[in-house]
Amino acid sequence: MASETTTLRIKAEQLGSISEIKELLTDFENAYNSIYAFEFIVQSLPADIERSLSNLAERERFLSKLFRDYPRKEFAYDYERLYHMMEYFYFDGRRLLPPLKAYYEGLDINAVVLPAERLTLNKINIQSPGFWEFMGTLNPLTQIREYLKDRHERKKDNDYRSAQEKRKGELDIIEKEDNIINNRIEMLKKAGYSELEIRQMVNALVLKPLTLLDRHQDNGRIEGPEDNNGQSA
Repeated sequence: MASETTTLRIKAEQLGSISEIKELLTDFENAYNSIYAFEFIVQSLPADIERSLSNLAERERFLSKLFRDYPRKEFAYDYERLYHMMEYFYFDGRRLLPPLKAYYEGLDINAVVLPAERLTLNKINIQSPGFWEFMGTLNPLTQIREYLKDRHERKKDNDYRSAQEKRKGELDIIEKEDNIINNRIEMLKKAGYSELEIRQMVNALVLKPLTLLDRHQDNGRIEGPEDNNGQSA
């Protein structure tokens, strides 16, 4: 999945203990790798559909030749051959693609990321104000950027005055996140997957990994991303 490379600079108010910094970098890399895996799976679907259609056509040719070359009255008593036909055509050909969960449940997301596209720590500034600068592929870093930006702006505007407002803010962020990945969701729908399957995948590979960054933003170790002019967004 060759992609455009970009950088993302996140303003940092404070550092923290070694374990806290380790957790921050681990959660950031996990969010990046998870979104990368989500992108990879969705972009792989057209090729998987093409292969499935090719296999389906091959099964149809197999059946056509089987019935043409084998008299039906004899075929009816050839149970082994009949079972082989059923297994080859019906058992494997009930749907073009496997269930969506089969793509990501048990998946080692770290192994999906190409070595050249792994998240790297590009620059660090430990002065006040400091920053973390990451380098990686465009789409995962863009989604992380938008998530942290929205959350940072909402925190500044509302200062989380009540638990109810905080919860509402988080739901609004999730809704906007759905809009960011809308094209990917549409691709999944066109592939024939249900709303439930898609929601479960988005939650597992996009939303949950992103929300792990919340605690680091809430305790001040990171704030919002900087814009292209080096200003805090």
